[in-house]
This record gives sequence, structure tokens and C-alpha cells, in this order.
Amino acid sequence: MGLFGRKKKWIRADYQSLPREEWTEYEMDHWFQNCSEEEYWRYWEGWSRQTIPHPRVTHIRRECLDMAREAARATDAEGPREFACLLRVEGKIVTELVLLPGTVSGDEHAIFDLWMQPVDATIRGTLHSHPDEHPYPSDADFELFDYKGEIHLILCRPYGPEDWRAYAHNGNPVELAVAG
Repeated sequence: MGLFGRKKKWIRADYQSLPREEWTEYEMDHWFQNCSEEEYWRYWEGWSRQTIPHPRVTHIRRECLDMAREAARATDAEGPREFACLLRVEGKIVTELVLLPGTVSGDEHAIFDLWMQPVDATIRGTLHSHPDEHPYPSDADFELFDYKGEIHLILCRPYGPEDWRAYAHNGNPVELAVAG
């Protein structure tokens, strides 16, 4: 201990050669302050895979996808406006679209009224449409993905069988098979 009971901040010269579990809090802070952006994101990816459940969803029911495409097409015909809903996942399969009362649709946004979401651990993702030809996430989509669930679908015009993409919570594209 140092003066007046304060701990000294010891950082070992060779701490980086040791397993990370053996680093002190001060050594970890030192590493974060001095690491490259690439090292930081590599660490984050490893940490997130250990800490946050990653997508285990492998399929979506055909009825869900067909219903979402029809809803997106109908919402777009009124506007153009985005359609949005939550996804119920049972096991490894997206089984249902969950519509929230109070969801607002606009030409470049959809806003969920999350106070209306039921308390239900099977609701594990989102689906929304883009009223254009691009099923790729916007910055706002990335924020939603990070905040809400593990699987996210984006549909786009003309809302055909191939006009959609699935993404993990971190924005990485994932493959979903269409079941039955």
C-alpha cells in the first residue's frame, strides 16, 4: 500500500506475455489505453462471443417470411413506408411475427413502442422493410441490432423471395434457411 492506504498501480513490464486472466485491473486499463483499433476490436469480438449469446437461429418459417413480405408490400403501397415487427424464435426457428401496437412507420424509419412489448423471452429479433431496393443496414439499423435481440431481417422492394437479408446482433450477415 502507498501513502494513506491507497494501492499502488503496479504494471508488470511483461504482463502482455501472460494470459489475460492473470492481468491486474491496472494492466488491463493500460492495455486498453495503448492498444491499436484492430487489437481493440479483436478483443471485443472474442469477449462478445463469450459474453453475449450469438445467433443460433438457423431457419425462418416460410409462412412468416411470406406474411412479412405481404405486410411490407401493403405498407409500402400506402406510402412508401417501412413495415416493422418483432420476431418470436422457438428453438432455432423464427416462428412468428409479433406486431406491437403503437409502432410508427415512415418513409425512412419505423419506430417501435417497446413499452407495448410483451414480457416474453422467445421474442429475440426484429424485422423491418426498406421501401427501396437495398436490404442493407443503416446506422440506425446497427443501433437497433445491438440493442434488440439476436436476429434481424431486412426486406426490400419488390419484396420477392430473394429480397431480404438476415443479420446478427453485431450487424454481420447470417444465413437463414426457409423452413417448410
